[in-house]
Amino acid sequence: MLVMRKLMSDLTILHVNDMHSNFHSLKTQTNFMRARRKELEELGHTVWAVDLGDLIDRVHPLVEAKNGQIASAILNQQKIDFVTLGNNEGTAYTPEELEGAYKEKEFKVIISNVKWQSTGETPPYATEIQFEKIDQCSIAILGLTASYPESYEPNGYWIEDPLKTLERLVPRLASEGHQIILLSHLGIDLDTLIAESYPEIQVILGAHTHHLFKEGKRVNQTLLTGGFKYGAYIGELHLKTEKEKLISLEESMIEVETLKEDSATDEGKIYLEEGIKLLKENIVLRQIPDYSVRDLAQLSLEAMIRQTGIPIAFTYTGLFVHEFKKGALTKFDLHDCMPHPIHLNKSQFSVKNFKQLLRVFEEQQPELLEKAIRGYGFRGKLFGEILYTGFSKKGEEIIVNGKVLADDEIITFVCPDHMRFVPFFPMIEEKGINQILYPDLLRTIIEKELIFKERNYHD
Repeated sequence: MLVMRKLMSDLTILHVNDMHSNFHSLKTQTNFMRARRKELEELGHTVWAVDLGDLIDRVHPLVEAKNGQIASAILNQQKIDFVTLGNNEGTAYTPEELEGAYKEKEFKVIISNVKWQSTGETPPYATEIQFEKIDQCSIAILGLTASYPESYEPNGYWIEDPLKTLERLVPRLASEGHQIILLSHLGIDLDTLIAESYPEIQVILGAHTHHLFKEGKRVNQTLLTGGFKYGAYIGELHLKTEKEKLISLEESMIEVETLKEDSATDEGKIYLEEGIKLLKENIVLRQIPDYSVRDLAQLSLEAMIRQTGIPIAFTYTGLFVHEFKKGALTKFDLHDCMPHPIHLNKSQFSVKNFKQLLRVFEEQQPELLEKAIRGYGFRGKLFGEILYTGFSKKGEEIIVNGKVLADDEIITFVCPDHMRFVPFFPMIEEKGINQILYPDLLRTIIEKELIFKERNYHD
């Protein structure tokens, strides 16, 4: 009996990226993706739904209250098939926390350039390469996330340069006859470089830099996509398989705002209210005194020293969005005051360079007092006043514990990691030996300090 093989098949990929906990259009997005999948499947298409990372951000109260576990619930509801990690997932949670966040997942996590340090293996909830077959066409799906070794490695991961990952994997996959699709949380510059360097990759589904290609962008033989941010667009990529090949690529972007119905539930409002409620129910201390913003900044210096054992510390008032009022302290108060996913950074300088850094702080301070800033983990408004403790200055001399330090001596200090990455103080990165200190966020360290003070006050 002669068996006729199907020569061509349709594959449609629905893709979203960089939601960053902006859930106001989530219901509309979810309804469309589920309905569109059903419609396409009825037409005979294979349909994959893909999330390209940075779905969640710990600035959101419900994300904080659920310790990231809301991610699986959202992705399951959207019937997502494949996910890769964004830096918001990879650097804001420990390996164990992220494993817990994906415990209830009904999708595949694909991450090709991240390993657990404890095992040297791909995280247990993920796969390095996902293989799929449509008729005669074998497809290898890779997932790559932006390489921030300064954040990943102290957090218990090994992260490989994505170009080295591709150098390791692509030639083998291509020689085995696989078509290759890349889920990329790398950004447009690296996506373009990869497309120029690896014609074996048919599609790069892009994210991270929030670029928008309404009809995709072709670089040589490779199609690049970009879906902006905050759930504003859903990408729809149509492909056909012909025997062993992927062909006929056509990309479009659906603007979520045009899909909204007047009666649509505001999922964002519901999630926000639920998160606030859960955090407010979690009481840390029954009674605290008033703390002004400056008081909290001073408290943070003490907290950083107690947490790390490093006697010299820097901070700034902009980390604290508002004061604490006398009365009970809840997890919501801590999160609302310090919404940033910011850790501490240990830095070692020669005293000579440390003096120069202090001059930079002094020169920048007048502008920074009212400087509006965003990014690098900061979720506040203004930078504010720089404060420090643990040393004194006398002219050009640095004095620690009554001793004048020589220029060639080494001085160690601790500060919020945000100070290392903002463009105002490049010396920290350029001249310092730095280490981000995991796992605790700044608000957790402040919480510990307040509990310590309360216990010692009563003792």
